[in-house]
Amino acid sequence: MKKYLLLFLCISCSEMIMPPSDNFNDVQDLGIIENKEIDEASGIVASYKNKGLLWTHNDSGDKNRIFSMDANGKGTREFYLEGTINRDWEAIGMAQFPEGSFIYVGEIGDNNAEFPTCAIYRVPEPEITTATLQSNTLKNVQKITYKYADGAKDAEAFLIDQSSKDIFIISKRESSKRLYRLPYPQSFTQTNTAEFVQELTFSNGAGSPLYIVDGNVSVDNQEIIIKNYLQIFHWRRNANETIPEALKRTPKIQPYAAEPQGEGLCFAQDGSGYYTLSEEGNNKTSPKLYFYKRK
Repeated sequence: MKKYLLLFLCISCSEMIMPPSDNFNDVQDLGIIENKEIDEASGIVASYKNKGLLWTHNDSGDKNRIFSMDANGKGTREFYLEGTINRDWEAIGMAQFPEGSFIYVGEIGDNNAEFPTCAIYRVPEPEITTATLQSNTLKNVQKITYKYADGAKDAEAFLIDQSSKDIFIISKRESSKRLYRLPYPQSFTQTNTAEFVQELTFSNGAGSPLYIVDGNVSVDNQEIIIKNYLQIFHWRRNANETIPEALKRTPKIQPYAAEPQGEGLCFAQDGSGYYTLSEEGNNKTSPKLYFYKRK
């Protein structure tokens, strides 16, 4: 009897520690984004504090605001980041600290590589309830101003290591995309230097289809996804592996149904899959939210 019990326990334990599947289903169309103000969505991230909600924002030219919506693209609340402007917001991320979760908004776009500095805004994540207004202002915004070690760059994607809190920025346009690091703790009072780490070996080549336009690290810090306009690249991190070390390995290509101008990508908060979100595109097609469920 003891022998069978031990065998049962061993089987149960092995099942418990098996990693989740790294295979994802084909696209699930969740429908048109309800909020008509979201017309140039350039980033998306799952909320940490508000279960089932997502954060997104528009590209350059919009007001200094982010939007919340549910996992079906419904919701019209907007949140202004006090004391900021939207020069060219291109990415959004999340990180958890002992004092709570924080939203990071990347003013990292620079189409002509002409600005001496870029910025990432950091703000405490608000809790959304039924009493939350349609229009809100987020205070206590901190600004991470930075410059690149080797001159101005255009970027639309950054990754936050959920353990070290280092921020990794990926250049958008080069034939060999470049990875930069803002080590934690980042200064809010002085200009930080984004140090060059390495050239990347995926999405290589010239031309807009190969531009890197978004990326995300899973809440458990174990997975990385990055996209260009044609593909989604996926890595599962090995034990004690840094983000640069992971990105040196060949990624797995995950399902992606091309969008008019798909620039948003993030994992679901519970790791059940990943979302993508697009801009209107030149044909003014209403943007949709898509989901790829983990098998």
